[in-house]
Amino acid sequence: MKGALLILLLAAHSLLSFAPVNTKKFTTVPVSYPKGYFRNPLDIPIQLAANFGELRTNHFHMGLDIRTNQKENLPVYAAAEGYISKIKIEKGGFGRAIYITHPNGFTTLYAHLNNFYPLLHEYVINKQYKDEKWEQEFDLPPNQFSVAKGQFIAYSGNTGGSAGPHLHFEIRDTKTGNNLNPWLFDLGLPDNVPPALYRLYYFDRRMSTYQTNPLPVAISGDGGKYSSAGKVVLLASPVISFGITAEDKTSVASHNFGIYEASISIDDTLRSSFRLNDISYNETRYLNGCIDYKTRLSDGPYIQHLSCMPGNRCSIFSPVGNGLFTINDTALHSAKVEIKDAAENTSVLQFSFRYNPASVAKFLPSLGSNAVSFAPNVENVFADEDIVAAFSPRAFYDTVYMLHKSERATEANAISATHYLNDYTIPVHDSFSVRIKPTHSLNSELENKVVMKMVCKKKTEIVKGTWKNNWVEARFKTFGKFTLLTDTIPPQIKPFGWVNGTNIGNRKGFVILANDNLGDVKNAKGYVDGKWILFSKKDNLFTHTFDGRIAPGKHELKMIVEDVVGNVTEKIFTFVR
Repeated sequence: MKGALLILLLAAHSLLSFAPVNTKKFTTVPVSYPKGYFRNPLDIPIQLAANFGELRTNHFHMGLDIRTNQKENLPVYAAAEGYISKIKIEKGGFGRAIYITHPNGFTTLYAHLNNFYPLLHEYVINKQYKDEKWEQEFDLPPNQFSVAKGQFIAYSGNTGGSAGPHLHFEIRDTKTGNNLNPWLFDLGLPDNVPPALYRLYYFDRRMSTYQTNPLPVAISGDGGKYSSAGKVVLLASPVISFGITAEDKTSVASHNFGIYEASISIDDTLRSSFRLNDISYNETRYLNGCIDYKTRLSDGPYIQHLSCMPGNRCSIFSPVGNGLFTINDTALHSAKVEIKDAAENTSVLQFSFRYNPASVAKFLPSLGSNAVSFAPNVENVFADEDIVAAFSPRAFYDTVYMLHKSERATEANAISATHYLNDYTIPVHDSFSVRIKPTHSLNSELENKVVMKMVCKKKTEIVKGTWKNNWVEARFKTFGKFTLLTDTIPPQIKPFGWVNGTNIGNRKGFVILANDNLGDVKNAKGYVDGKWILFSKKDNLFTHTFDGRIAPGKHELKMIVEDVVGNVTEKIFTFVR
């Protein structure tokens, strides 16, 4: 019976695999953008640390990372005339960012900035004090901060989710908000080097891509011309798709970047293609369905699928074919893979293959007796005695076989078993709800202190739980192990790099370190002599830069820090300026 069920599940998967749901428009002809309209946003020659479409954790890179010679506070200039239409300040992500809307229908973004030009800086800091809020995101009218092409607008930096000094630069379609590949606008970036193709893989698509491993095919060649190492590639499955590892190179950098475009043709018929351009931030997480996620999460390379997963709705794929190929014979077939960069440099891999029935796997992988099949594009719910997980139709890119086990929690403050829900090598696209039944009864005070902890690989995430009919619910985007905990320990606060009660008048400001036992603090506020002061945030450090609002003399600093369940710590420090 179990074998028959498995065959039905695999058959259902096969049918789904031939019906991708990408209904977005894809133009087969590259769009032409104005050349030379935008200038280099720095006054040093452009050198890239990352290009558009480069593969990153959970997202495509959506702009250019421009090197600043490992320095901060280089002047940043408007790439074209327009007006500053939006300001964003956040702890992670872009850090400090400026958006400029241009009259030709495009918007440019400049991120990880240290500071804005004086007039804008004064406006922003006054708004922060008025709102008593450091993080900001607000729009500006067209006539308030007009800028000319080449006008100084900010200083480069290392703020937000930045691992080193650089300028993140984007060009967007103002109407759609989609990100466009800046290389296509001719910013003076020379490139006559074709992309490098490292390896070819094929996938046994009789089953879900999460139930099989990519099978490598050795290739040889360079300079844009490649072939398989053997004369004929023998395939051990009658239903296949292909994948590649590849990177782009440029004429002016040794760094390897993401490729721009790829296609695969079989027997001279286009089977699948993608182009990394015109992508919205709402769909960039679909990267996880464009790669072999399991290989990458197991510390392997990025293997890019030359096929569209049945639940992948990303608009980068052409509607011509989905990349799957069913072999109904043992004849020789030809294949051609083309990869391009944004400068139209092209590399071609040509090879021949045939299906070898003698090598086909006779037995498909065992899923275990408690595996439950979840298909993409439909709602799915997993329910066991004391855990329920619910997934939207967008959750999965391919068929997922859900596995669950539970064990006694090891934490002293645990109020549930620890539940293992699948593993972190299977991606989930959007947030899903996890509802767990506590093993302990709590009073009303402790009920308000319950969090759900999710651990996967080296990542730990803490979310405040919501009570629903004596169960606790939270939302996550990653599989792992889940446990309910009570949190009654307030955050810790201490000066960082200075000593309480000392003279810090020779400094530009001061830093406070705020830690919580279970993760990041939720809120931190500071008051000097009873008045709110501005702190910028990065990681668990809170930095106040003297801005003329604290006069010379002795002062009292009151810090109030809160964690996700509302535990609060208040501390008073003194300093002399």
